[in-house]
Amino acid sequence: MKRQDSGSQRYGFTTWQQTCLITSTLIGVGVLTLPRTATSHLLEAGWMAPIVGSLGAYYSIWMIAKLSRRFPGMTFVEYSPLVWASKESPKLGKLLSLPWIFIYLSFIYVATGMVSRIFGEVVVTSVLLNTPLEVIMMTMFLLAFFLSLHEVDVVARVNEILFPLIIFPVLFIAIASFQKADWSYIFPLIRVSGKSIFEGAYEAVYSFSGFEIMLIYYAFSQHKAGKEKAGIVGILITMVVYTLIVVAGITVFGYEELQRLTWPTLELVKTTQVPGLILERLESAFLAVWVAAVFTTVANAYYAVIYGLRQCFNKGILFQRIASAFLFIPLFFIALLPQNIVEIFQISSYLGIGNLVLNLGVPTMYWIVLFLRGKARVPKERKADG
Repeated sequence: MKRQDSGSQRYGFTTWQQTCLITSTLIGVGVLTLPRTATSHLLEAGWMAPIVGSLGAYYSIWMIAKLSRRFPGMTFVEYSPLVWASKESPKLGKLLSLPWIFIYLSFIYVATGMVSRIFGEVVVTSVLLNTPLEVIMMTMFLLAFFLSLHEVDVVARVNEILFPLIIFPVLFIAIASFQKADWSYIFPLIRVSGKSIFEGAYEAVYSFSGFEIMLIYYAFSQHKAGKEKAGIVGILITMVVYTLIVVAGITVFGYEELQRLTWPTLELVKTTQVPGLILERLESAFLAVWVAAVFTTVANAYYAVIYGLRQCFNKGILFQRIASAFLFIPLFFIALLPQNIVEIFQISSYLGIGNLVLNLGVPTMYWIVLFLRGKARVPKERKADG
């Protein structure tokens, strides 16, 4: 886990590229189920779920950005040994950091598999009815594998290109859905208890999972790039999109009907009509955009895992390419473990808990250790090219 000359000092992500990376990763499979999960506890006040649920994400991304500023140009894998090391025993830091690195990479790895499985379930039940689930998932894994063959600057460029192709169509569809809205469904605005607000916010947590990959990608930030700004803006954009979709779902279907829909956002799109009948089946266009959104989620996370392993073993791009070719095979079988959609949602719920613990607990714990060891002072950040 030594510093690599060809590693994080070569490239420099702009603030905009970091924002695109975060937003593109967050908006994925969770958007299809959010109207149902958000209203399960909050009823017609489900629009509060993404707003309240994003508060923890703001705190977490801020802490992650501050960690990156404390260790400029270094990933979570690289600075973890420095956090846990003592002056008397530097090797102790490597030993103590290994469990946290393993937990971090393993969680992202498993979560990537579940995202791919949900993607496959949606496609085979709504569009490609006669296509095997395994073929759909393998296609997504192969796309992620091809991205992993390149250096990290390609990841930034891909997300920058796909960002407007994802955000603007999703915003258009969310706003267009209001043409059939019945605003009486959203009243009374707030009639739930504080406990229900907390439970509803928890249900929205899974939809905000994914930004933990910035523990890796923040290392490639340009000198003086706004890491905190990129994180806050990325989550804010996601929160606005999610809130619009939840409000549209409530006002079109009502919270009771939403609980009967497996993929409420997809059903919402089916009820939306484009003026002039330019697109008679808007869900086809939506799914095309959604495929791009899921690709960025899967590919960004998979790349973070592969790059983390590359740094663990202090290897180069060749190791990264070989590892990416082998690791998507067990990931494929992990994604196939759930036997039905109920098990998939249960595992997703558990991953939401894990995501909450990981994103809030690990950065907070690292800062506590830094303060206790007197290492919390943030140095002057050097340029990304060294």
